[in-house]
Order: sequence, then C-alpha cells, then structure tokens
Amino acid sequence: MSPQRMRKPSFLACLLTVRFLWSVVVASAALTSPSLTAQVRPVPDTNPGPPSQQVEQPAEKPTPPIPPVEREVPPARPESGAADGLQSLSLKLDYPKLEIAEDRAYIPLFFTILGDYQGTNDITVRARFVSGTATPGQDFDTNQPVKVVPAMGGLGSMNWLPLPTILDEINEGTETAVFELSIDGSTNAPVRMEVSLLDDLNPGEVGFVSPRFQINEGSANGYAQIRLWRTLNTRQAATVTYRLEGPASALAVLGGQTNRTATFEPGQSQIFVQIPLVNNTEAQGTQDVILTLEPSGAGLKLMKGAESTVLTLADDETPSPAEPVTLSEYDNGGGQRGVMLSTRVARGYQVRLESSDTGAAGPWRTYWIFEGADTERYAFDSYEASVMRMYRILPPEPLDYTFPW
Repeated sequence: MSPQRMRKPSFLACLLTVRFLWSVVVASAALTSPSLTAQVRPVPDTNPGPPSQQVEQPAEKPTPPIPPVEREVPPARPESGAADGLQSLSLKLDYPKLEIAEDRAYIPLFFTILGDYQGTNDITVRARFVSGTATPGQDFDTNQPVKVVPAMGGLGSMNWLPLPTILDEINEGTETAVFELSIDGSTNAPVRMEVSLLDDLNPGEVGFVSPRFQINEGSANGYAQIRLWRTLNTRQAATVTYRLEGPASALAVLGGQTNRTATFEPGQSQIFVQIPLVNNTEAQGTQDVILTLEPSGAGLKLMKGAESTVLTLADDETPSPAEPVTLSEYDNGGGQRGVMLSTRVARGYQVRLESSDTGAAGPWRTYWIFEGADTERYAFDSYEASVMRMYRILPPEPLDYTFPW
C-alpha cells in the first residue's frame, strides 16, 4: 500500500490558524491583567447546563457596610455670661424701704452687686414694677428701667437706678410702689424694694441740716450762715420761725434778736439763713447758742431730731495757740512720695498749712486749710521723690465760713 501523499495546507488555512492562536493569547493576557480583572464583575449564568457540567462558583462576599466616620464633637460652648460668672451674681438692697417725695427728680433704687465676676462686659441691673397703688407712666417713668454697672469697680459698692418722677396737680396722698430688681444673666432670685411716694401737695416737714454749726465773730464774711431744709409742698412758699437761746454776750454778737424768721420761696427745698455778726473788742471766749424751730402755722411739721441746732461762737480776741503738725511719709511707687499731715484746731478757728519746694526762704504757698473740730484733722499730699518739700502751719485765725460739725 503506497503511502498517502500529504497535502500542504493552504494559505487561507494557515492565516485562520494564526488568527485563532493570537486570539487565545490575547484572551489569556486579558484574563491575567490586574487592571482588567479589577473591572470585571461576574455575570450570573442563566443557562448553567446539566449538573455534570455545572461548576460551583464561590459565593460572593457581601460588601461590608462602611462604618461611620467618628469625628470629635467639641462640647457646646456655654454662654459668655455663664462662663464669666454672671449667673452667680446677686443683689443686696441698701434701703429695702424708702420714702421719697414726688417733687424729687428721681426715685433712687439703691443696690449693691455681690459675687465674683471675672468678665469684661458691663453688668445690667433691671427694675420692674410689681404692685402698688402708684401708677407707672402717671406717677413715675419706667421707659428705661435699667442701670449699667461697669465690670471694673462696680461690684461691692453702692449703686442706684433712677426712675424719673412725674409731678401732677392732683393730691393723691401717699402712694406705694413695689419694684423688683434683677441682674441680666443671673440665676439668683430678684430682690424687692418698697417705695412710699409722698404727694408734694401735702404739707411736709422742716428742720436744720446739721445738729451743730460753728463760726468766729471775726469772720471775714461778717455773718453766720445756718442751713434749713423742708420736704413736700415745695411748690408753695412757706415761712418758719426759730428762736435763739444762750448767754447774753453771745446773743449780742448775733444782733440781740432772739426770734427770727426764714422763708422758703416756691421751688426751694433748702435755704441758708444769714445772721449778721457784731464783732466786739471784749474777750468772751467760745460760747454756744441754741436755735430752735417753732411750730409753723403753714402746716409744716418739725422733723424729729432736727428741730434744733447748736451754733458755736468763737472769740477772735482769745485765739488758742497753734497745735503742732504731724507728718508721716510713705512710698507711693513710681518715684512718688506721699505724706499724711494731721493737726488739731479749736472750734471757730482755722489754720493754714503751707508748703515750699525751695527751702525755708520760700516762696510758701497755701496747700490746705484745716477747719475747727473736736477731732484731729487730716490732709494728704504727693510729689516727686526728688523734691525736697517743706511744710509749715500758721497760727489759728477766725473761721471764715460757717461749718457744720
């Protein structure tokens, strides 16, 4: 049997074989390429074929949920008032009960802020009308019932919130008003203040401003000046009478008249009564004269405890010797030197304190005037530490003005 002759493959068959092999190579490379496999998702086989041909595919792992990103949330920032201590501040009333005439310009609500406050913002105190027979807008104005207290220096000291009064022409008698004061931002309870609003059309009271006055018969002004004041009904004029009692020689210095009058003009709540002085040449020493108010026919009542005063008359012929002056030095800081000077002066007299920065030759200038009193009098001075300041005190001289003491 003769061997069968082999036919050479045709060109077309070779070309097809080469294309087939190239496709296999390309497909294999595609399946092993990381960049491509990352983009291939398995497609479910809708025609798996007979069981013998089925290939068990590994179950696709469920995509785990993306955990939430935990971010640190800063705590809520407290309000500035709470952070600075406003909530702990409290109020203390300096006068829980107050009487005020409606002819005064304001109803003063006095208070003190207590507590520890480290903030820089000012503190607002607010007033609110709570109850009473008085009527807001008719007897007093509450359009701006606030008082702003500075953070620096405002705590621990007395402040006051002014409520303007409103004058009317109707005599409503004494009315009451209860106000509640609170601090904005404070958690402490408000405080309450009771105010009695006295009608200005009612007759009031009259009295002396001070229980004692002093003057020297040799005063350069030539008169003693006594101060009186009254409450209520200031829109009407009123005349009061007072009598003088004391040694005859002292009464002679005051002109010898033992009964005098004083008149309040409409709108005046305070007046100065001037009594001319008669300066004689007799050595009479220091004497006291008592001035006492008499009941008034105008309906004015006498103020309890202020219906009389004592006027001390000093004699310019018998001055007391000068008392020494005491000087205490201290360091003020910043290159400043401070001094405290003190001395005693008899009632009815005054002494001049002079200073010089150029030695005993002067010139000397008046730095202070000490008025007479029963206690020691004080003065303070401050100057550059490099300055050599000197002080001297002059002999007592008659008191020029009438001073209460």
